[in-house]
Amino acid sequence: MQLNISVCSLMSRPRARGSRPGGAPGRAAQNPPVAFPGAAAKGGRGKTRGEAGGWTRLALPALAGFALATGVAASGLLGPAELLVRDAVLRAAPIRPATRVAAVLVDEEAIRRAGPWPWPRARLALLVDAVRAAGARGVAVDLLLPDAREGDEELAAALSRGPSVLAAAGDDRGGWLLPAPLLGAAAGAAHVVFDLDRDGVVRRVHATRELGGRSLTALPVAAARLLDEGLPVPVGRVLRPGFRAGRSVRAVGASELLGGAGAPGVLRGRLVVVGASAAGIGDRVVSPVSSGGSPQPGALVQAATAEAILTGDLLRPAAPLSAGGIAGLLVLVGEALRRRLRKAGALAPAAVVLLPLPLAAAALLLARVELPALAIGLAALVVATGSALGEGRRLRRATTDAAARVRELEALSARLDEARRADAEARRVVAHELRTPLTSVRGLAQLLSGFDLSDAERKRVAGMVVEEASRLSEMVEALLDLERLKLRELRSVAVPVDLSRLVAGRVSVLGEGSGRDVRASLADGLLVLGDAALLSRVVDNLVGNALKFAPASEPVDVTLRRSAPGRVELAVRDRGPGVPAVERREVFRRFSRGSGAAVPGLGLGLALVAEVAAWHGGAAACEEAEGGGSLFTVTLPAAEGPGGGERSA
Repeated sequence: MQLNISVCSLMSRPRARGSRPGGAPGRAAQNPPVAFPGAAAKGGRGKTRGEAGGWTRLALPALAGFALATGVAASGLLGPAELLVRDAVLRAAPIRPATRVAAVLVDEEAIRRAGPWPWPRARLALLVDAVRAAGARGVAVDLLLPDAREGDEELAAALSRGPSVLAAAGDDRGGWLLPAPLLGAAAGAAHVVFDLDRDGVVRRVHATRELGGRSLTALPVAAARLLDEGLPVPVGRVLRPGFRAGRSVRAVGASELLGGAGAPGVLRGRLVVVGASAAGIGDRVVSPVSSGGSPQPGALVQAATAEAILTGDLLRPAAPLSAGGIAGLLVLVGEALRRRLRKAGALAPAAVVLLPLPLAAAALLLARVELPALAIGLAALVVATGSALGEGRRLRRATTDAAARVRELEALSARLDEARRADAEARRVVAHELRTPLTSVRGLAQLLSGFDLSDAERKRVAGMVVEEASRLSEMVEALLDLERLKLRELRSVAVPVDLSRLVAGRVSVLGEGSGRDVRASLADGLLVLGDAALLSRVVDNLVGNALKFAPASEPVDVTLRRSAPGRVELAVRDRGPGVPAVERREVFRRFSRGSGAAVPGLGLGLALVAEVAAWHGGAAACEEAEGGGSLFTVTLPAAEGPGGGERSA
């Protein structure tokens, strides 16, 4: 019974340091749990870092939106489309009544009643006087009168009776086509040159323009100053009228005034622009508020521009940096909402592209600021979409990583289950294998104590006890060697081992010790990182196993070579009965012996070979040798070394 207790003690698992038999905790087990450095930071510093990281993740998309919107707005890439959006907003805005300006037009009815165009200057003088008689505070004549003609004196007199301005345009020689001298002396000259955008729409006018060394004020500016002399002349600036009252400028036919009916209620107290709208005379242009995009008489557009100047309805474009700031703010808000409301994250791109449109409309109508809505929306959409796609990629990556972790955990769980099953099986096998020698020892001991034996029989029985005890000790030592292997790390004990020299030495010893023919073909200088004592056990077990199963007259071949880049292969070939194919993997399990094994053994030698090879990062295998017998191979990772030559023993 004492022997049984000792063996069980040897086979028990190592206890944790500080534990006591029976489960009573030792001093080390009673110590309080150790607090890891990062644990306390979770609620404090870790939270602060997380918040800082969150703000950084919000700030980066916002900066990207700022940069993109600023660049697009400054480059003007979306300029034509931005103008279309601006025009649509102006057309959709409520019509504001024109209160400061009206127009008198020479229309088809006037041509039919007063005669064909051009009219005599005297008739134009009558028209100007009729306009003044209707109560106009100033008259702007949007008709080119460059040449001197009969009746200039009468027209000049009519113009000089009140504030007046005449139209001038550029000529073919790069100069101004100014009013006739008498007319120019009676009224100031102002240019009527429209600034057309690429789509042919008038959206802006130069407050002053210079040709031939002379600068003229724009007709709407000069006309507005007839009513308000305090209005400054913005020299060199481009004016952008809002045309909020462009569709409500009252137009009176010239025939109504020349016929004596008059229109005091319409023209009284206003600036009146006199021009032509009949087909074939006068110019026609398209403004942002033109109905259906149809051209309007130039006089009406000049009148609407003057109304905008007098009422302060002038637009100013937003700076590209302002557009970038708005885009960055939109992206920042969108990112914050998307992160807070995960379920609504997919709506963030749509929200950021739609929000700039009402924002630009409000800025245009309330603050008279032209925001590049498309540049802002595009930048915000690109950044928000990119951020959403990046978040999607991160989620997919996290999902993939989580799935990989799940697979790893499942594999680990499977390995643990397999290890538990293997451990239970090992315990069962160990108990079974130990029972046989223990039973033999107990039976022999009972024989010695219970029977009167002769000296010869007593010696024979005692020898059998010693033999069984030695077998039991050998088995326990082999099992302990295998168990100790699990508790060691290769990196902590590995040293460069000259495997060529080690194998040569062991082959020489084993061959001479057995008196058998052990032939070796070994490459020189093959190094591995490992434990020399364990590698010697591998060679001893493989060669010993071959000598055990091979006929005494047959040699055993030992080969050591570099099998592949970075790999070394040790091969031992015998000419014995061989191992059936179905058992070639099982022979490396503990206490496993081939079905055809006719010689005694513990079934632990090849298990030690396999486990030592695996511990070194290699593997053991068994296959049928060419010509019969078995070929056992052990493949190990090679260390840096020369290697390559071959020697025979």
